Amino acid sequence: MTDQTPDSDLPRYLPGTYRSSTPPTYPQYGVPETGGAHLLPKRPPSPPLDRWFTAEYAMGLTASVLIGVVTVMSWATAWSDWNSYRTLRLYAGDPDRMDDADLISGLFGIIAALALFTAAAVFIAWLWRVRWNAEMFCRGEHRYTRGWVLGGWIVPVVNLWYPKQVVDDIVAASDPRTPPHLPTLRGIPGTRLVWAWWLTWVVGLVLDNVGQRSVLDGAPQLGELRENAWLSTISAVSMTAAAVLAMILIRRINDLQTQRPWTPWWARENPAP
Repeated sequence: MTDQTPDSDLPRYLPGTYRSSTPPTYPQYGVPETGGAHLLPKRPPSPPLDRWFTAEYAMGLTASVLIGVVTVMSWATAWSDWNSYRTLRLYAGDPDRMDDADLISGLFGIIAALALFTAAAVFIAWLWRVRWNAEMFCRGEHRYTRGWVLGGWIVPVVNLWYPKQVVDDIVAASDPRTPPHLPTLRGIPGTRLVWAWWLTWVVGLVLDNVGQRSVLDGAPQLGELRENAWLSTISAVSMTAAAVLAMILIRRINDLQTQRPWTPWWARENPAP
């Protein structure tokens, strides 16, 4: 299933091949060349010999569908917030109507949270797997280790920009125009698609959190409910834009990774500087 490159014992990965049958050999690093000069890199590459390329269209499609469900629930939550405001304004003296409005709002909130958690889990799993592919396409060092594919979303403060940079590096390494032996991915600018997706996501998330906190501090007043309803509506608009852009981004990364030859960087010839 593998053939050899001329004058080399490194296996060549063909598009229909998932794993090499013979592991490649590498020069001994750290051995001084003639005259005592270390001509080889100080840090040897670590080819992931236990991996293989995988097409992630199915996982990406699942993530896209779940992201769509999150978008629908963001609009349902906005509607429930307006319903709570209208109920308090028209039926402030009717405890049964107020209880019904609170029940609807709480139920939609729980469903929205579950949908967001499920979509996030599948999206991060897809991101983890395309990151593995990206590390095989290009030798370039990513800004963050693979653990930050997950940690970047859950660590406070840094979750405002780490995931965006993780995706930037994956896009750069997956792009067929990126040389396979590029030493680092830091110098490649982010794409407008990733910027637009991340900004709309952050804006929608922040507005939603601000609105929810305003009604959790004691018994909400009429003005607070109206403000929360407006924030939820603007958040839903921003979340919808972020969802559409996320779906486009998922498809773009999958397309880039299937358009690029499935040959790992260590099996590609390194052109002389």
